[in-house]
Amino acid sequence: MARPVTLVVVCLALLGVSSVAVGQPAAERPPRQPGGFGMGGMGGFGTATDMWGPLLRSEQVRKELELVPEQVDKLKEISEKASAKMREGFAAMRGLRDASPEERDAKMKEFTNKAKAQAEELRKEIEGVLLAHQVERLKQIALQIRGVRALEDNEVQTALKLTDEQKNQLKSVREGMIEKFRGMGRPASDEERKAQREKVQAASKELQEKVLGVLTAEQKENFEKMKGAKLDLDMSKLFPRGPGRNSQEKK
Repeated sequence: MARPVTLVVVCLALLGVSSVAVGQPAAERPPRQPGGFGMGGMGGFGTATDMWGPLLRSEQVRKELELVPEQVDKLKEISEKASAKMREGFAAMRGLRDASPEERDAKMKEFTNKAKAQAEELRKEIEGVLLAHQVERLKQIALQIRGVRALEDNEVQTALKLTDEQKNQLKSVREGMIEKFRGMGRPASDEERKAQREKVQAASKELQEKVLGVLTAEQKENFEKMKGAKLDLDMSKLFPRGPGRNSQEKK
């Protein structure tokens, strides 16, 4: 029964990882995957690189990082290559629903490993384009957007010196959130969408309270410092839902 949730989580992760899309028109971007929780792939709390794509797509963030045209062009090339790999991944998964449990498990393992490898490759390519201080600022902004979900990252856990017990507590919180949303599908009506949105907002608040409750006072303070200077982003442009909204973004 856990398989549909796992499938959604992996799809969301790959979608985020492969969406650098700097200057890429909405019509050319892969569609959003149904079943998203609006919480950065809540099943796995997302990853740092998941946020880099949407952030680098933002004109506001590009200005904050002071990207030059040459960097933007190189990031666009990376985007096109990553998008092609993502499409290949989705194409390979289309037949999973009708596959046997054994075949599905094998394919899911293969797909997950490939997605992780692509995420690491993408991260290195982006870091190769950006200057050291730009990478650092990008990480800070990503932390601001991801909030407590960033506490699942090994890099963040190491910086905050989380204990094994704290890591296990975070894992329990994550698994509890997955269980809350097990079986949630795409809403069919405005009423269902509203109900689902309210449920997600309530779960997001609960998630934040539970996760922050795992940290000590010192760790909470250091976590805030890691986010750097606050950047007020226009979230409607950061996560456009359709061509109409995206068309307002400067290329």
